[in-house]
Amino acid sequence: MKPAVTRGLLGLGLGSTLLAAWFAPAPASDGVELAERTRTAAARAPAAAASAPAPLRAATSRNAEVLRIRPREGADAAGEADTIFGATRWTPPPVPVVAAPVAVAPPPPPAPPQAPPLPFRVLGRLVDDGEVAVFLQYNDQNLVVRVGDTVAQNYKVESLQGGTLTLLYMPLNQKQTLDVGGSEPRDTR
Repeated sequence: MKPAVTRGLLGLGLGSTLLAAWFAPAPASDGVELAERTRTAAARAPAAAASAPAPLRAATSRNAEVLRIRPREGADAAGEADTIFGATRWTPPPVPVVAAPVAVAPPPPPAPPQAPPLPFRVLGRLVDDGEVAVFLQYNDQNLVVRVGDTVAQNYKVESLQGGTLTLLYMPLNQKQTLDVGGSEPRDTR
């Protein structure tokens, strides 16, 4: 639809709604009664009424009235009113199950601390006059290690046998191995 037609229809709808509201009959007061004032409201009303001017007192008393809803005719006050919207059960209530006391086992002790995985990567090895040196990469550093060296402040090189480098993680005194490849050096002369 075109915007002009849509606006026209919306305006026509608005106008007819306002016209219907203007000429609507006054609401009937059937079924609604004024409630009795409570003692606290009655006790406060004389003090407030004495201090307020006369036109304000009349408006305040009209606004302070509370409406009371009448109970349904022919219904018990306690019996039917409670079950009108209540749930209906067609099965008997479940029998409560009493659980036998269960002995709770204490949680297992925490696992002992373990050394972190080795932070080294093998780059190669060098055999010079029977002495073997291993080239390792640690973070962004290239290191040359031999048996007895301390590496990265926490690891000590304990031995190099065959293609296995044995390192000791000093804070926990745990041994770890690293495969460096190769075997015992051969004499190539």
